[in-house]
Amino acid sequence: MEDRRNAWKAFSRVGIGYGAFLLVTLVIQLEIGAIALALSRFGIEITFGNWYMVIVSLANYVVGGIVAYIIVRDMPVLCRPEAKKAGAGMLVSGFLICMSALFFGNLIGQALMTIVSALLGKPMINPVEEVMKGLNTWAIFVTMVIMAPVCEEILFRKVLIDRIRLYGDKAAILVSSVVFALSHGNFYQFFYAFGIGLVFAYIYIKTGRLRYTIIFHMVINFLGSIVALQIGENPLLTAGYSIFMLGAVIAGTILFFISQKKLVLYPGLMENWGRGFFKTLFLNLGMILFFLVSAVTFVISEIS
Repeated sequence: MEDRRNAWKAFSRVGIGYGAFLLVTLVIQLEIGAIALALSRFGIEITFGNWYMVIVSLANYVVGGIVAYIIVRDMPVLCRPEAKKAGAGMLVSGFLICMSALFFGNLIGQALMTIVSALLGKPMINPVEEVMKGLNTWAIFVTMVIMAPVCEEILFRKVLIDRIRLYGDKAAILVSSVVFALSHGNFYQFFYAFGIGLVFAYIYIKTGRLRYTIIFHMVINFLGSIVALQIGENPLLTAGYSIFMLGAVIAGTILFFISQKKLVLYPGLMENWGRGFFKTLFLNLGMILFFLVSAVTFVISEIS
């Protein structure tokens, strides 16, 4: 009972820390919007374009990340993943499974928002696509291919998993993936971010090296942003890209089912997986607050 109470407190702190991260990012965006509106009344117009996106993204990750870290930093780091070299099989399989998760997660997100659009009688806008439309290639590369993978892997894998792995690999993988997915702030990205988050968390736990997940994250974002935008007007490149993605998805799906029998997940020093685990992990004050802030970000992403 004492172990479960300690776990409840730990995951509540996680919720508070990452809820604060989301709250800080919202405040930053609202404050910058308010400043831009005030300046416009004096004839000074702020262009919401390339530099704006780079600066705001950096501020979100740095300020929000520091706030989250300050809140969770005192949590004991007793089961940090042991650093070891990943085998080629794990890396290839992991990447292909990520491609599969990206495809099916995106399919689910698109289908859900199509249903929502039909029910509400108005089109739903994919915030990521809208953002990329107004950015140059260099701005997309800096924010989505460099900045996001590095900052997010540090925040959602290194900082978080190191502090909750003592409650078991299952809890660490599940909670880090849910927090990672919800922090994207929209349903278009939620499902594939959750699936990819599961793979990234497993790879980090098994290797203890963040470089692998950072590289994977960079490649996936590069394919989904820079490459996807550049091939749009070239039928030959589009066909090649489609064939590559289809092959990767098929191979990843097959490997996903094969790998289920090979997964090795260790219990932590204070594992609480079993009856009542969901309540311990997610139905605590901090995580409930995190879910509420996440809901606000989801709503804002659709109405802004």
